[in-house]
Amino acid sequence: MNKSDFDELKTTGKLPTPSGVALQIMELTRRDDVSLSELARVVRTDPALAGRLIKFANSAMAGPRRPVVAVADAIHLLGIATVRQLSLSLSILEQNQSGACEGFDYQKYWSGSLARGIAANALCMRTRVAAPDEAFSCGLLAEVGTLALATLHPEAYGELLAAHGGRTGPGLRAQERTRFRADHTELSVALLENWMLPRVFIGAISHHEEPSTASFPEGSREALLTRLLHLARGIGEFCCASEASRPLLVQDLLFGAARIGIDADALAMLVDEVASEWRNWSGILDVTAMIVPAFSTIRATKTDEPRAAVHESLQATETTSDLMRVLVVDSDPAALATLRQLLVEQGHEVTVAADGPQALKQAMATLPHMILCNSATPDLDGLALCRAIRETEEGRQIYFLLLSEADGHERLVEAFEAGADDFVAKPIAPRVLLARLRAGQRVVRLQEESARDSQNLRRFANELAVANRQLRQAALTDPLTGLPNRRYGMERLEQEWAASSRNQRPLSVMMIDLDRFKTVNDTHGHDVGDMLLRQAAGLLRKAARAEDVICRIGGEEFLVISPDTALAATTRVGDRLRKAIADSPIMLGALRQAVTVSIGVAERTSAMSRYDELLKGADQMLYHAKRKGGNRVEAAGASHPLPASKAAPR
Repeated sequence: MNKSDFDELKTTGKLPTPSGVALQIMELTRRDDVSLSELARVVRTDPALAGRLIKFANSAMAGPRRPVVAVADAIHLLGIATVRQLSLSLSILEQNQSGACEGFDYQKYWSGSLARGIAANALCMRTRVAAPDEAFSCGLLAEVGTLALATLHPEAYGELLAAHGGRTGPGLRAQERTRFRADHTELSVALLENWMLPRVFIGAISHHEEPSTASFPEGSREALLTRLLHLARGIGEFCCASEASRPLLVQDLLFGAARIGIDADALAMLVDEVASEWRNWSGILDVTAMIVPAFSTIRATKTDEPRAAVHESLQATETTSDLMRVLVVDSDPAALATLRQLLVEQGHEVTVAADGPQALKQAMATLPHMILCNSATPDLDGLALCRAIRETEEGRQIYFLLLSEADGHERLVEAFEAGADDFVAKPIAPRVLLARLRAGQRVVRLQEESARDSQNLRRFANELAVANRQLRQAALTDPLTGLPNRRYGMERLEQEWAASSRNQRPLSVMMIDLDRFKTVNDTHGHDVGDMLLRQAAGLLRKAARAEDVICRIGGEEFLVISPDTALAATTRVGDRLRKAIADSPIMLGALRQAVTVSIGVAERTSAMSRYDELLKGADQMLYHAKRKGGNRVEAAGASHPLPASKAAPR
């Protein structure tokens, strides 16, 4: 969508717009010198927004953090960029919970958007492909273009939705462009760019409904984020779906999860968490949410019902036979009865419709293999019906046979351009019609075989993704201690460094070294040394905070990454780790071994340009701690290091 068209829409004053307080926050956060106290003062003028920000800061969506009760603390923990995006998205939701478009289900839209945002947040927390806090806002607003169209063109968009059974999504985009000069995805992208949401998310949002249309390099961050948002969209649909249709969505979710390295068990846990958080936040935001049974229970449910949203997977599980589901459309009762009788005698399952709208509704409900349609159908003629069906994702697989009085070249061309697969002139000769049906059956069989092959490929891709994930997990784990290894530690530190840069939050690390470990190895052997390392790793893991990341980076050396933690707090945590080791003699078989550690602590400063400088600072402090006799914590820049208490003799 070009800028001039979007600027023209902005002048109408009808586009979704944030509240005055949200606009103030957006304006403030564009300044480099904005202070937390200034921002907190503006947030407090909207008590509902202030409460929601505090709630978000304390929720599972914000990750494990200390509880907060004050607005300023919430802003400090979340970061200015996150507060800006949350204020915007929550304000858009609050301002647009109803509207003039009768065909647009506002509650369903926001219910699905909320579930999608929570799912995007949860997926980013697991994959670390992007900041989880930002993912919530971007997921919530990913399809705000549909809301914009309903606001800009309430009557026309309502009519378009009615023709598609009230469903939004990629099947509408061509008709949206024809009628409104822009589709909902283009409008979403234009609005999010105008609201200055992260560019990497906007690129993914432009393709998240149909990831196959994206041209991002395989394995790139953009490609992974596009698939992640597509999966979040699927989880949102799963949460909002009816009880009967949820089992039909499971395979697509499993496949989408496998594409980003999440296996079936992890997906089940994630979906259950999303459903729980969705219910929790629906009450806070006054959005409808349903109780969703456990994913594993739904996954085990067997169903033979046809589905609309996942037509390809349905066809992949059907058995190939000579029988078809056929929809016959004709306004002439006699002709309708004749065609029905002819098809029933051939063993087909037949449903009938007397006009175009009824036929469209039947087609979307039953998903027939084939449609026989008289071109002169009331309210929606055969060609228009064919075009409408072809616009839907499900209708692309239906074999469409048009029946018409006319038998000229122009009519034939018109029929095939509308999307018909075959054309039979009236009056119909039964033998000719049956011959055309058999030709259609061959096409249907080939489609089913292709769908089965696709399903097998999906299953293989799922298994391969799980195997790759397991291999990657093994490659990032230290086999002796079970802790993450050096490779994981460096990758994670680089990610936390980027998050610290983006959100202006503190970041500290600790380097930990077992004192006199070489003496243990030389005296008792490497097998005893390995036992010592395993037990020391267990003590460190137990004494550390939930948000701390502990890695073994070589020999007897460990790295602890402490996100959102300043130097003083990290130093206190380091002393707790030191005491946990010193106060717990380690049993090595019959041998009782006293062990101490030296710890060096460093916090990121403005003078540091790369994360390896932070590591170097902690390593220097570790060196000082070792030189002073060990069993102590030394912190970079600390004027009074914590006193070192000597381990009691054993």
